Amino acid sequence: NRYTKGMTSNVSVDISFGTQEMVILGTEYAGEMKKGLFTVMNYLMPKRGVLSLHSSANESPSDGSVSLFFGLSGTGKTTLSADPNRKLIGDDEHCWTDDGIFNIEGGCYAKCVGLRKENEPEIFDAIRFGAIIENAVANERRVIDYNNITITENTRCSYPLE
Repeated sequence: NRYTKGMTSNVSVDISFGTQEMVILGTEYAGEMKKGLFTVMNYLMPKRGVLSLHSSANESPSDGSVSLFFGLSGTGKTTLSADPNRKLIGDDEHCWTDDGIFNIEGGCYAKCVGLRKENEPEIFDAIRFGAIIENAVANERRVIDYNNITITENTRCSYPLE
């Protein structure tokens, strides 16, 4: 923030493990909460012998095998894991234990700029009443224009797995 020497951003994300608090200032991007909690999990999980992963994951319904997809934010993890023939475990943050893989978030946080049903039907159909859409432009009938990037290219939608 501007009161801290050497800082060039108005955004501040601060975590205190001592008081178990996180403070996020100067941003309207909900992803900071998600990434802040992932930072906490990256600290806590290894202390329990659990590996935290920045990945998406899905599972074969026939044999239970799990596929993990690794990549930076916005590189296609959500798209790759949204396979209609496999059960989605989650699209971004997971933990790997001796017993298997589990999702930290309990839902998906998909980038939706340029989203079209023809290209990503599982993601498009998951966005329904109750989903949280951020940084997107809607018309008077509340129809989202997924190609409108006047706010940012980082349009996102948070929706449950089921």
